[in-house]
Amino acid sequence: MKLLLKKEYKKNLMQILLTVIVVYIIIIATIQVIAPNRIIGPEEFPEACPEKSKNCTLIGPNPHRGEGISEIRFESNMSNVMFEVLKWIDLNSGEVLQEWPDQVHVVFRTFVWKFPDDFLVNLHCNEDQVVMYVYSKSRLGISDLGVNNDRIESFTQHMLGAEITTTECIYGV
Repeated sequence: MKLLLKKEYKKNLMQILLTVIVVYIIIIATIQVIAPNRIIGPEEFPEACPEKSKNCTLIGPNPHRGEGISEIRFESNMSNVMFEVLKWIDLNSGEVLQEWPDQVHVVFRTFVWKFPDDFLVNLHCNEDQVVMYVYSKSRLGISDLGVNNDRIESFTQHMLGAEITTTECIYGV
């Protein structure tokens, strides 16, 4: 009798485990379907986050969160700065969707549920310096629990601490 109960228990446990795995896969697939990758090109770089947004951070002309920083400047060329940008992205497991000489579009996904967050870095020359704008936004939901702001803070600290060769800003060089 005890052996029969153990077999039944194992069978029920396996059914529950299988159900949990199937539900998890369905949820992940649903998230990917309702939030597909859409490339955001340099001409579409967001000028602002939605008003009072809790899932968007922007370092740019209309800063939102991100400690109110409106730009980050480097005395270098765009290639040197972009090299350091891509190094940080790689270290933080970002997936590069598209790369241009003056912008990169990356997606970061949350660990468990794989919610996608768009991360864009846009560069341009101004007065012989590279000016950098950074944008990070969750594709789904009304709050990111501070993840995008933390990501931009980590990125900013990395970039400001990076040793980038000093030159004048030249587009694409």
